[in-house]
Amino acid sequence: MDMQAVRSVLLDEARELLAEMEQALLAIETQGADGERINAIFRAAHTLKGSSGMFNLQLVVDFTHLMENLLVQVRTGEQPIDASLVSLLLSCGDYLSRLFDNVAEGREDDDPDPVTRASLCAELSAYLEGVALQAAPDAFSVAAATSKGTHWRITLRPQVQVFAHGLDPIPFVQYLADMGEVIALQVLQDELPPLAELDPESCHLGFVIELTAEVERSAIEQALEFIEQDCDIHIEALDEPDSQPDEEEVALFVEPAERIASSDAVESSRTRASEQVFIKVDARKLDELINAVGELVIRNSACNSHPAINQDPDLSELLEDVGQLVEQIRDRALNLRMVPIGEVFQRFPRVVRDVCKELGKRIELKVSGADTELDKSMVEKLTDPLLHIVRNAMDHGIESIEERLAAGKPEQGTLSLNAYHQSGTVVIEISDDGRGLDTERILRKAIDRGLVEPEVQLAERDIFNLIFAPGFSTADKVTDLSGRGVGMDVVRQNIEQLRGTVDIQSTRGKGSTFRIHLPLTLAIIDGFQVAVGDADFVLPLDLVVECLEFNEQHGNDVFSLRGQPLPYLRLAERFDISRKPGARECLVVVQCGDQRAGIVVDRFVGEIQAVIKPLGNLLSGMRGFSGSTILGDGSVALLLDIPALVSSAN
Repeated sequence: MDMQAVRSVLLDEARELLAEMEQALLAIETQGADGERINAIFRAAHTLKGSSGMFNLQLVVDFTHLMENLLVQVRTGEQPIDASLVSLLLSCGDYLSRLFDNVAEGREDDDPDPVTRASLCAELSAYLEGVALQAAPDAFSVAAATSKGTHWRITLRPQVQVFAHGLDPIPFVQYLADMGEVIALQVLQDELPPLAELDPESCHLGFVIELTAEVERSAIEQALEFIEQDCDIHIEALDEPDSQPDEEEVALFVEPAERIASSDAVESSRTRASEQVFIKVDARKLDELINAVGELVIRNSACNSHPAINQDPDLSELLEDVGQLVEQIRDRALNLRMVPIGEVFQRFPRVVRDVCKELGKRIELKVSGADTELDKSMVEKLTDPLLHIVRNAMDHGIESIEERLAAGKPEQGTLSLNAYHQSGTVVIEISDDGRGLDTERILRKAIDRGLVEPEVQLAERDIFNLIFAPGFSTADKVTDLSGRGVGMDVVRQNIEQLRGTVDIQSTRGKGSTFRIHLPLTLAIIDGFQVAVGDADFVLPLDLVVECLEFNEQHGNDVFSLRGQPLPYLRLAERFDISRKPGARECLVVVQCGDQRAGIVVDRFVGEIQAVIKPLGNLLSGMRGFSGSTILGDGSVALLLDIPALVSSAN
C-alpha cells in the first residue's frame, strides 16, 4: 500500500470534516442547535479520532477523544450547547487544523502550540466535570428513573474489518448502557476462530445488551448510525409483543445468514443509498490530462495549417471532424477542473464572526452564487484577495452600531458575496451597506503622499482606484485588521495575475461594491490572433467586442466610435515593432468589466484555440503579456494582457 497516498486522503478528509464541523457550529450559533447539526459535529470528531488512530497520530487521537466525550453529553442533552461552548469547539477546530498542518509536513509528533492545547483540554475537562456533577442524583432517584421505560434487546455483530475502519464497538456498547438500566450483557463468541488462526487486528466478537430505557427506537438507531455500515444490528422491544419492525428495518437489521439470503433487499435499501456519485482524483493527474489535451490542440492546429489540406477535400473534411472531437475533449477536460466557488465562500462565515467579535459590530453575511464554477487553480488563488476585501469592508466600510443608528440605518450591517457567469467570464461581487468611499479624503491622502498633483482633476473612478496604490491607507490608526497600507495593492496584483480585473462602485453613505472579473480557465482558451509587423499576438476571444478598419492619424489616443470616445493604443508603438511603411491598420475593440479600449494592429488572422504557456521567470514581470502559445506552424505568439493594456489606454 502507498502509505503516502493514503495519508494524503486522510488529510483531505480531515480538512473536509473540520470545515463541516465549523459550518455546523456557526449554524448553531446563528440559527440554534438541532439534532442534525450536533450529529455533524460529533461525527466529525469521531471520524477524525478513528482515522487518526489508524496512523498512530496520538496527539490528534487524545484531543478528539476528549472532544468526543463532551459531544456525547451534548447529544444526550446533558450538556446544553451555548455560545461559550460553540466558541470553545471552534477553537478546538482551529487547533486540530494546526495539528494536521504538522502531519502534512511530516511532524505529526510535534505539538504546534502546547499552551493552547493545555488550555483547551482544561476547558473541555471543566465542562465534563460539570456534567458529571449534574448527573449524580441519589441512589433512590436512579432506581426510580431506570425502573421505567421499554425493555430493549440490542444485538451488535461487528464485521471483521471494523477495526481497520477506525471504529471500536465497545464505546457504542457503553453508550447504549448509559441510556438506561442494563439488565443483561452477553458476549457472542460463536464466530471466534481457533487461537492459532486468530488475527488480533480483526473483530470476531458480538454483543447482546438488554436494558430498560425511556427512549424511542429512533434514539437507539441514531446512537448506532456511525457504526451501522460496519456492523449487523438487530433492535427488539421485548415488552411490545404486538409491535413488528417495518419492512425497511427488516432489510437493515438482520443476522449475517439472513443478510446473504436477502442480498437484493439489502442492496436496494442500503448499498444503493450509499453509492458514491463523486470520485477523488489527484489534481496533478488532471494537470497532466490538460497538458496532453493542450498538445493535442497544438498538433490539430498544425494539421489544419498543412498545405496538403487545400489539395485533398476528403482529408480536409476528415480533419474538420477531428477538430470538432478535439474541441469536445478540450471542453470536457477543462470541465473536470471546474469546482464551485463555494469552496472559497464557505471560509468567510467564520471570518465574519471573528471580526464582528473583535470590532464589536453586528454584520450579517449573505452568500449567493456559491455553485458558480471556476477553474480549481484559480479558486485556490482567490482566497487571499477576497479575504483582504472582506476584512476591509468590515473594518473600514461598515460603521459601528452607534454610527449606523445615528445615520438611521439598522444596527446590523450587511456584507454580501455573490458570483455569477457573464459573457464567458466569472464575476465576483463583494458588497457592503456601509459608509462608502470618501473621495475627498482619498484624494487628500494621495496628494499628501505625492501620488497625485494638487492641480490634477480626477474622475471618481480614478480616485477609487487610488486605494490600490502600494502602501496607500486612509486609516487613522493601525489595527490587527488593517491600516498598514498592505493589502489592496496585493489584491490587484493577484487578480491581474489571474488575467482578471477589479473595479469599484461606491456611494457615500450607502456602501461599496468591489467587482472582480475573471476568465473561466487559465489553461486553454478560445483566442483571436492578430499580427503587427512580423510578430503574432493572441487576445482572449471573450474580451473582443468588434473589429474594424482604422485610419486615424498618429498622435491621437482617443477615437470616436459611433459618437462615443474610445481610448486606444498601437501595439507597434507600445512594443517598438517595425512595420512596413504605409501598411494599413486595423482596430480591435476589447472590454474588461465596464472599461473599453481599442488595440491597433496590422491585420486580423482569425480565431484559434490557444494553449497558454507560462512566460518563465525571465519574462514574467513584463507588463502587457500574460503568457504565450504555440501556433500551428510551430512559431510562438504572445498572449496579450488585456486588463493591463485597457487600464493603460484609459
